[in-house]
Amino acid sequence: MKRIYLSIYGGLGNQLYILAYADYLQRMLGTRPYLLNELQRTKADTSSLDRTRRDLFSELIAYLGFQFVDADSREFRLLKKWERHIKHYQEEPNKHGVYLQNILPPLQENPRWTLPLVCRISGYFQSYHYVSTDFRRRVGKFLNLHATSADLAREYASMIQPEDVAIHLRRGDFVVLQHTGVQLFGAEHYTKGLALQAQQQPIGRIFVFSDDFEAIGEELGLLANNYQLVLVKGLTPLQDLFLLTSFRRYVLANSTFSWWGALCSKYGDAVKVVVPKKPLLISYPEDSYFPPSWGQI
Repeated sequence: MKRIYLSIYGGLGNQLYILAYADYLQRMLGTRPYLLNELQRTKADTSSLDRTRRDLFSELIAYLGFQFVDADSREFRLLKKWERHIKHYQEEPNKHGVYLQNILPPLQENPRWTLPLVCRISGYFQSYHYVSTDFRRRVGKFLNLHATSADLAREYASMIQPEDVAIHLRRGDFVVLQHTGVQLFGAEHYTKGLALQAQQQPIGRIFVFSDDFEAIGEELGLLANNYQLVLVKGLTPLQDLFLLTSFRRYVLANSTFSWWGALCSKYGDAVKVVVPKKPLLISYPEDSYFPPSWGQI
Protein backbone atom coordinates (compact mmCIF):
# COMPACT_ATOMS: atom_id res chain seq x y z
CA MET A 1 0.00 0.00 0.00
CA LYS A 2 1.39 3.37 -0.97
CA ARG A 3 -0.93 5.67 0.96
CA ILE A 4 -2.76 4.83 4.21
CA TYR A 5 -5.22 7.30 5.70
CA LEU A 6 -6.03 6.74 9.38
CA SER A 7 -8.99 8.59 10.91
CA ILE A 8 -8.16 10.69 13.98
CA TYR A 9 -10.91 11.69 16.39
CA GLY A 10 -11.94 11.72 20.03
CA GLY A 11 -10.29 13.39 23.00
CA LEU A 12 -6.61 13.33 23.86
CA GLY A 13 -6.64 9.80 25.30
CA ASN A 14 -8.34 8.33 22.23
CA GLN A 15 -6.11 10.32 19.89
CA LEU A 16 -3.04 8.86 21.58
CA TYR A 17 -4.25 5.31 21.00
CA ILE A 18 -4.92 6.07 17.33
CA LEU A 19 -1.46 7.62 17.04
CA ALA A 20 0.08 4.57 18.73
CA TYR A 21 -1.68 2.41 16.14
CA ALA A 22 -0.34 4.67 13.37
CA ASP A 23 3.14 4.11 14.79
CA TYR A 24 2.44 0.35 14.86
CA LEU A 25 1.33 0.37 11.22
CA GLN A 26 4.51 2.16 10.24
CA ARG A 27 6.63 -0.40 12.09
CA MET A 28 4.73 -3.39 10.65
CA LEU A 29 4.05 -2.23 7.09
CA GLY A 30 6.91 0.20 6.52
CA THR A 31 4.45 2.93 5.48
CA ARG A 32 3.82 6.09 7.48
CA PRO A 33 0.03 6.70 7.68
CA TYR A 34 -1.56 10.07 7.02
CA LEU A 35 -3.84 11.26 9.82
CA LEU A 36 -7.26 12.20 8.49
CA ASN A 37 -9.33 14.77 10.38
CA GLU A 38 -12.50 12.89 9.48
CA LEU A 39 -14.79 14.49 12.06
CA GLN A 40 -13.40 17.93 11.14
CA ARG A 41 -12.50 18.88 14.70
CA THR A 42 -10.82 22.20 15.27
CA LYS A 43 -7.33 22.68 16.66
CA ALA A 44 -7.21 22.38 20.46
CA ASP A 45 -6.49 25.45 22.56
CA THR A 46 -3.66 23.96 24.62
CA SER A 47 -3.78 26.92 27.03
CA SER A 48 -7.45 26.36 27.94
CA LEU A 49 -8.27 25.28 31.49
CA ASP A 50 -11.52 23.69 30.29
CA ARG A 51 -10.95 19.97 30.90
CA THR A 52 -14.06 18.99 28.96
CA ARG A 53 -12.69 20.22 25.62
CA ARG A 54 -12.33 17.42 23.08
CA ASP A 55 -10.66 19.24 20.22
CA LEU A 56 -7.75 18.09 18.07
CA PHE A 57 -4.19 18.11 19.41
CA SER A 58 -2.56 18.76 16.04
CA GLU A 59 0.73 19.85 17.67
CA LEU A 60 1.09 16.33 19.03
CA ILE A 61 0.42 14.81 15.61
CA ALA A 62 3.12 16.99 14.05
CA TYR A 63 5.58 16.33 16.88
CA LEU A 64 5.26 12.57 16.39
CA GLY A 65 6.10 13.02 12.71
CA PHE A 66 2.75 12.24 11.08
CA GLN A 67 1.29 14.26 8.24
CA PHE A 68 -2.08 15.78 9.06
CA VAL A 69 -4.82 16.03 6.42
CA ASP A 70 -7.19 18.75 7.59
CA ALA A 71 -10.75 19.28 6.41
CA ASP A 72 -9.97 22.46 4.47
CA SER A 73 -7.28 20.86 2.32
CA ARG A 74 -7.63 19.87 -1.34
CA GLU A 75 -6.50 16.34 -0.45
CA PHE A 76 -9.31 15.97 2.07
CA ARG A 77 -11.91 17.14 -0.47
CA LEU A 78 -10.63 14.67 -3.06
CA LEU A 79 -10.78 11.83 -0.54
CA LYS A 80 -14.39 12.66 0.28
CA LYS A 81 -15.26 12.88 -3.41
CA TRP A 82 -13.86 9.42 -4.13
CA GLU A 83 -14.78 7.92 -0.76
CA ARG A 84 -16.98 5.20 -2.29
CA HIS A 85 -14.02 3.89 -4.27
CA ILE A 86 -11.46 3.77 -1.44
CA LYS A 87 -11.03 0.57 0.55
CA HIS A 88 -12.14 1.19 4.13
CA TYR A 89 -10.87 -1.00 6.98
CA GLN A 90 -12.90 -0.48 10.14
CA GLU A 91 -12.52 -1.76 13.68
CA GLU A 92 -15.46 -3.92 14.73
CA PRO A 93 -18.00 -2.14 16.99
CA ASN A 94 -17.04 -2.13 20.70
CA LYS A 95 -13.86 -4.17 20.07
CA HIS A 96 -11.51 -1.28 20.78
CA GLY A 97 -9.30 -3.32 23.10
CA VAL A 98 -8.91 -6.33 20.80
CA TYR A 99 -5.46 -6.74 19.26
CA LEU A 100 -5.61 -7.49 15.55
CA GLN A 101 -3.31 -10.36 14.63
CA ASN A 102 -3.68 -9.50 10.93
CA ILE A 103 -2.53 -5.89 11.48
CA LEU A 104 -5.49 -4.33 9.65
CA PRO A 105 -9.10 -4.45 10.88
CA PRO A 106 -11.78 -6.11 8.71
CA LEU A 107 -12.57 -4.59 5.33
CA GLN A 108 -15.85 -2.78 5.77
CA GLU A 109 -16.96 -2.85 2.15
CA ASN A 110 -15.73 -4.04 -1.22
CA PRO A 111 -16.75 -1.56 -3.93
CA ARG A 112 -16.99 -2.69 -7.54
CA TRP A 113 -13.76 -0.84 -8.30
CA THR A 114 -11.30 0.86 -5.99
CA LEU A 115 -8.50 3.34 -6.30
CA PRO A 116 -5.18 1.46 -6.38
CA LEU A 117 -2.60 1.79 -3.59
CA VAL A 118 -4.92 3.78 -1.32
CA CYS A 119 -6.93 2.79 1.75
CA ARG A 120 -8.37 4.35 4.86
CA ILE A 121 -8.66 2.88 8.36
CA SER A 122 -10.88 3.86 11.29
CA GLY A 123 -11.10 2.70 14.89
CA TYR A 124 -9.84 3.41 18.42
CA PHE A 125 -7.28 0.58 18.78
CA GLN A 126 -7.02 0.66 22.58
CA SER A 127 -4.80 -2.41 23.00
CA TYR A 128 -1.52 -2.10 24.85
CA HIS A 129 0.06 -4.31 22.16
CA TYR A 130 0.18 -1.35 19.77
CA VAL A 131 2.04 0.91 22.21
CA SER A 132 5.82 0.69 21.88
CA THR A 133 8.32 1.81 24.51
CA ASP A 134 9.70 4.36 22.06
CA PHE A 135 6.24 5.81 21.43
CA ARG A 136 5.65 6.23 25.16
CA ARG A 137 9.03 7.93 25.48
CA ARG A 138 8.26 10.40 22.68
CA VAL A 139 4.85 11.28 24.15
CA GLY A 140 6.50 11.88 27.53
CA LYS A 141 9.03 14.17 25.89
CA PHE A 142 6.24 16.11 24.16
CA LEU A 143 4.47 16.62 27.49
CA ASN A 144 7.70 17.83 29.10
CA LEU A 145 8.16 20.37 26.31
CA HIS A 146 4.58 21.68 26.35
CA ALA A 147 3.43 21.42 29.96
CA THR A 148 6.28 22.23 32.32
CA SER A 149 6.44 25.98 31.80
CA ALA A 150 3.52 26.72 34.14
CA ASP A 151 4.49 27.57 37.73
CA LEU A 152 1.49 25.68 39.12
CA ALA A 153 2.37 22.50 37.23
CA ARG A 154 5.93 22.64 38.58
CA GLU A 155 4.61 23.31 42.09
CA TYR A 156 2.40 20.22 42.01
CA ALA A 157 5.23 18.13 40.54
CA SER A 158 7.58 19.15 43.34
CA MET A 159 5.10 17.80 45.91
CA ILE A 160 4.89 14.26 44.51
CA GLN A 161 6.69 11.46 46.37
CA PRO A 162 7.13 7.82 45.25
CA GLU A 163 4.70 6.59 47.92
CA ASP A 164 1.90 8.90 46.70
CA VAL A 165 -0.95 7.57 44.53
CA ALA A 166 -2.72 9.25 41.61
CA ILE A 167 -6.42 8.62 41.05
CA HIS A 168 -8.58 9.93 38.22
CA LEU A 169 -12.37 10.31 38.41
CA ARG A 170 -13.87 11.02 35.00
CA ARG A 171 -17.34 12.50 34.77
CA GLY A 172 -18.27 15.14 32.15
CA ASP A 173 -19.13 13.35 28.90
CA PHE A 174 -19.15 9.95 30.64
CA VAL A 175 -22.40 10.91 32.38
CA VAL A 176 -24.02 11.50 28.99
CA LEU A 177 -22.49 8.36 27.43
CA GLN A 178 -23.73 5.83 30.01
CA HIS A 179 -26.33 4.54 27.54
CA THR A 180 -23.50 3.51 25.19
CA GLY A 181 -21.88 1.16 27.72
CA VAL A 182 -19.66 3.64 29.56
CA GLN A 183 -19.57 3.00 33.31
CA LEU A 184 -19.19 5.54 36.10
CA PHE A 185 -16.81 4.26 38.78
CA GLY A 186 -17.41 5.58 42.28
CA ALA A 187 -15.76 5.48 45.69
CA GLU A 188 -16.06 1.68 46.01
CA HIS A 189 -13.71 1.06 43.09
CA TYR A 190 -11.10 3.51 44.35
CA THR A 191 -11.36 2.24 47.94
CA LYS A 192 -10.64 -1.32 46.75
CA GLY A 193 -7.78 -0.17 44.55
CA LEU A 194 -6.19 1.91 47.29
CA ALA A 195 -6.50 -0.98 49.74
CA LEU A 196 -4.63 -3.14 47.24
CA GLN A 197 -1.93 -0.50 46.89
CA ALA A 198 -1.66 -0.19 50.69
CA GLN A 199 -1.07 -3.95 51.02
CA GLN A 200 2.06 -3.57 48.90
CA GLN A 201 3.38 -0.35 50.44
CA PRO A 202 2.03 2.35 52.79
CA ILE A 203 0.31 5.18 50.95
CA GLY A 204 1.43 8.78 51.28
CA ARG A 205 -1.04 11.24 49.79
CA ILE A 206 -3.74 10.74 47.17
CA PHE A 207 -3.54 13.17 44.25
CA VAL A 208 -7.02 13.46 42.73
CA PHE A 209 -7.50 14.32 39.05
CA SER A 210 -10.95 14.99 37.57
CA ASP A 211 -12.73 16.88 34.82
CA ASP A 212 -15.55 17.84 37.22
CA PHE A 213 -14.72 18.14 40.93
CA GLU A 214 -18.22 19.38 41.78
CA ALA A 215 -19.70 16.10 40.52
CA ILE A 216 -17.49 13.91 42.73
CA GLY A 217 -18.04 15.62 46.09
CA GLU A 218 -19.57 12.50 47.68
CA GLU A 219 -16.68 10.28 46.52
CA LEU A 220 -14.13 12.77 47.81
CA GLY A 221 -15.86 12.89 51.21
CA LEU A 222 -15.70 9.12 51.57
CA LEU A 223 -12.06 8.89 50.50
CA ALA A 224 -11.04 11.76 52.78
CA ASN A 225 -12.09 9.67 55.80
CA ASN A 226 -9.03 7.44 55.31
CA TYR A 227 -6.56 9.35 53.13
CA GLN A 228 -4.99 12.77 52.76
CA LEU A 229 -6.23 14.15 49.46
CA VAL A 230 -4.60 16.68 47.16
CA LEU A 231 -7.05 18.01 44.56
CA VAL A 232 -5.23 18.85 41.35
CA LYS A 233 -6.94 21.97 39.99
CA GLY A 234 -6.09 24.90 37.76
CA LEU A 235 -4.14 23.03 35.07
CA THR A 236 -4.75 22.52 31.37
CA PRO A 237 -5.45 18.99 30.05
CA LEU A 238 -1.85 18.70 28.80
CA GLN A 239 -0.52 19.81 32.18
CA ASP A 240 -2.80 17.29 33.90
CA LEU A 241 -1.43 14.52 31.69
CA PHE A 242 2.15 15.63 32.28
CA LEU A 243 1.59 15.58 36.03
CA LEU A 244 0.05 12.11 35.81
CA THR A 245 3.32 10.84 34.31
CA SER A 246 5.12 11.89 37.50
CA PHE A 247 3.69 9.08 39.64
CA ARG A 248 4.74 5.51 40.33
CA ARG A 249 1.39 4.35 41.76
CA TYR A 250 -2.11 4.69 40.32
CA VAL A 251 -5.72 3.67 40.84
CA LEU A 252 -7.56 4.38 37.59
CA ALA A 253 -10.96 3.59 36.09
CA ASN A 254 -12.04 3.72 32.44
CA SER A 255 -10.66 7.01 31.14
CA THR A 256 -8.09 6.49 28.39
CA PHE A 257 -6.68 9.91 29.31
CA SER A 258 -5.55 8.61 32.70
CA TRP A 259 -4.26 5.31 31.25
CA TRP A 260 -1.79 7.32 29.18
CA GLY A 261 -0.52 9.01 32.32
CA ALA A 262 0.48 5.59 33.66
CA LEU A 263 1.73 4.31 30.29
CA CYS A 264 4.06 7.32 29.96
CA SER A 265 5.12 7.43 33.61
CA LYS A 266 8.71 8.48 34.22
CA TYR A 267 9.01 5.23 36.20
CA GLY A 268 8.49 3.19 33.04
CA ASP A 269 7.44 -0.41 33.60
CA ALA A 270 8.09 -0.13 37.35
CA VAL A 271 4.68 1.50 37.85
CA LYS A 272 2.06 -0.05 40.14
CA VAL A 273 -1.34 0.41 38.52
CA VAL A 274 -4.81 -0.80 39.53
CA VAL A 275 -7.62 -0.71 36.94
CA PRO A 276 -11.05 -2.34 36.51
CA LYS A 277 -11.27 -5.80 34.93
CA LYS A 278 -14.11 -4.55 32.75
CA PRO A 279 -13.68 -0.86 31.91
CA LEU A 280 -16.77 -1.04 29.66
CA LEU A 281 -20.06 -2.85 30.15
CA ILE A 282 -19.41 -4.71 26.90
CA SER A 283 -16.26 -6.83 27.08
CA TYR A 284 -14.58 -9.64 25.17
CA PRO A 285 -12.14 -12.38 26.23
CA GLU A 286 -9.63 -11.00 23.72
CA ASP A 287 -9.59 -7.51 25.27
CA SER A 288 -6.06 -6.31 25.95
CA TYR A 289 -6.50 -2.76 27.18
CA PHE A 290 -3.89 -3.10 29.92
CA PRO A 291 -0.36 -4.49 30.23
CA PRO A 292 -0.38 -7.80 32.17
CA SER A 293 1.61 -6.21 35.01
CA TRP A 294 -1.30 -3.90 35.89
CA GLY A 295 -3.56 -5.16 38.68
CA GLN A 296 -7.22 -5.60 37.75
CA ILE A 297 -10.15 -5.57 40.17
